[in-house]
Amino acid sequence: MKRRPFAYCLLTLALALVWSSPASGAPASRFNDPQPHRGGAEIRMTVLGETYNCSSGFAVRRVEDGKRAMTTAGHCPNGLINVDTTSGQYPFGRFVRTFYDNVVDAALVAGTPQSPQVYAPTLWTDGGPQGTPVARRVLGKADGPVVDQKVCVSGKVTKLVCDIEVYNLTSGQSCGEEPPHICTNGLVLAGKEGKNIVKAGDSGAPVFVPIDTEIDGHKVYGAMLVGMLVGGGPRIEHGPEDLVTFHPIKQIECSLNVKVLTTADAESGDTTPPPPRDDCAGTG
Repeated sequence: MKRRPFAYCLLTLALALVWSSPASGAPASRFNDPQPHRGGAEIRMTVLGETYNCSSGFAVRRVEDGKRAMTTAGHCPNGLINVDTTSGQYPFGRFVRTFYDNVVDAALVAGTPQSPQVYAPTLWTDGGPQGTPVARRVLGKADGPVVDQKVCVSGKVTKLVCDIEVYNLTSGQSCGEEPPHICTNGLVLAGKEGKNIVKAGDSGAPVFVPIDTEIDGHKVYGAMLVGMLVGGGPRIEHGPEDLVTFHPIKQIECSLNVKVLTTADAESGDTTPPPPRDDCAGTG
């Protein structure tokens, strides 16, 4: 695929879908995500009297106390904290840390003393090609992708889309549709020919590379996290290629002061707070 001089302002996917409740007693799914909560699930929040959707990102551990939390996009609660979230009929947590500016668009959702929550190192991936597993386990992370790498996004609207090519690591820009029209700069930019990659409501979704392996003689569908979705849209209106913008893992860990939770971390049972990164200067 040809390289292109990308300098497009992509509309973010925030605050665009009004949520409707599933029937009571609906089975667990990415639209009705019980504990332990997974990445790629629908999360609902009410902001200034309106109820909207985004997607959960991935489970992390907080540096200050070692407790688990879940990432998503900061524009989902419009940059606010203390906003409660649900997934279908289940409480999902509360926004406890939010950044929504020209450098970072990321937020952290965690349980409260009144409503404790558990978050798992697992991603919803149903809805992809035939034979796609329902979920993948987070087996690892990379600080970010590399140019020409193919990645996957799994959001609640478009579900699983793979073979998205990374074009540039810092030229992506994502701008809000509603005032004050905040534009977040310096994002990873990726795209796929002839494919609608994401839609409104996919914001916050995990970006990853699939890893299929065997553990103790059993096939494991895994994922290596490389980022979290911020925005996306057509390169040219009604054109044949969709673009997405996302934060790399390093920027998420640095800005939210967290560490990605992997399957090995969760299974170890270690609750010691993870050490802070020492290479966050200049990442926002």
